[in-house]
Amino acid sequence: MKISIISGSNRKNSQSERVSSIIKDECEKNEQISANILSLYKENIPLWSESGLGDFEKRWQVLSDMLSDSDGFVFVVPEWHGMVPPHVKNLLLTAGTKVLWHKPGLIVTLSSATGGAYPAMELRGSTQKNSHICWIPEQIVIRNVKNWYPTPNNEIYKRLLVALRVLLVYADLMRVVRQRIADDEHFDFGM
Repeated sequence: MKISIISGSNRKNSQSERVSSIIKDECEKNEQISANILSLYKENIPLWSESGLGDFEKRWQVLSDMLSDSDGFVFVVPEWHGMVPPHVKNLLLTAGTKVLWHKPGLIVTLSSATGGAYPAMELRGSTQKNSHICWIPEQIVIRNVKNWYPTPNNEIYKRLLVALRVLLVYADLMRVVRQRIADDEHFDFGM
């Protein structure tokens, strides 16, 4: 099974990168899972445009293939002024319908203070209509992220492990859904 982890910050040495690495390590403790990180800082995907991505088109094809081959996603998203960073929304626009189509996603939001809930609401409310990503009911909010470390007694860490297990079950079962509707007509835009 393949899981793609989206590190949603475009800052160097971000907490999103750190938490994404922790999640990757947790996923790979299971020998049947391969995980990769798509860092929005490292990739610097240009703004979506109807006319294409220009010089980035070849690199996007590699990233798009990686995401298309994934069975599920973990979006690690920092809260910036109560919102999802624009780079995350841009990724979803660029990916379109075919890459994320009927695949499960786990939302992990980060806050340097006591926030973190608004990005989860924003992702759930405005991103699945056209992308057709299926956000699972679980979500993780890591507050005071600079002081957060995965220790056995840490409540958020334990919740993260449960949420990852739930994501893997969804990823396994959503394969059946995609197979059963593969021949149906696809509509790029939701209702």
